[in-house]
Amino acid sequence: MNKWKKTAALVLCLCCLSGAAAQAAASSSGNIDYSPVFDAEYYYNTYQDVQQTIGFDEEKLLEHFICSGMKEGRMGKADFDVRSYMKNNLDLLPVYGTKDLSAYYYHYIQSGKAEGRTAGYPSRNAGEIASFSTQYNTEEDRATNVELAAQRINGIVVQPGTSFSFSNSIMSRTTENGYVVAPSFASGRVVSSVGGGICQVSSTLYVAMTLSSIPATERYAHSLAVDYVPKGLDSAIVEGVKDLRFKNPYDYPIRIDSSAENGTLTVAISKAE
Repeated sequence: MNKWKKTAALVLCLCCLSGAAAQAAASSSGNIDYSPVFDAEYYYNTYQDVQQTIGFDEEKLLEHFICSGMKEGRMGKADFDVRSYMKNNLDLLPVYGTKDLSAYYYHYIQSGKAEGRTAGYPSRNAGEIASFSTQYNTEEDRATNVELAAQRINGIVVQPGTSFSFSNSIMSRTTENGYVVAPSFASGRVVSSVGGGICQVSSTLYVAMTLSSIPATERYAHSLAVDYVPKGLDSAIVEGVKDLRFKNPYDYPIRIDSSAENGTLTVAISKAE
């Protein structure tokens, strides 16, 4: 038997899991082979707190990974990064959410690997938690608004427990503030308004938030479907009415990095230095 196939005695740790994670684990027949997502030596060498509290005990390391590491989104193996897996398989987000990331590990173990789903460790900037990119047409009027809104949220630092407002951060949508008239949605119709296109920035940020396990405290869907983010991951903004807000759930400051150039909009959330 593979040394990372553990019996029900060890898998009792699954009682610590909740919701979709527990359901995903329970759907496995009997023993679970954790080798696609876990290597004891890698886990030990990667996390100093694990070295100090557990030492190199393979069974205890796996136990920690099952009961704590997966929930926290820790890497158990060099070629499986859970946030990369979420980002590359956005169809799973509406199913599993972000409350307990364990469900994504179990999905990969049970079916994702066999389906050839991408799970490799991505290239990231130092401290980056997650990022997401969307495309826009630089020749359309809305490009001005996309680039301006992206510029205005770039570099914002949110302290632990404090709130962020997208609408407040990008300033009022007026021509005096640099915004232009472009297509937007209103009550299920396409209209023209100053600032049309800013919702692509809020939606891209919302996906990055979701991938970072940051829940929105305020968020609204559009009245019509958008084509720049997957269904259910958009965020409509109407000044004074609809906003995208969140409270930093981490015990450290986070920074929003945003850029829009050459038709690519990227929003990243990172641990602030």
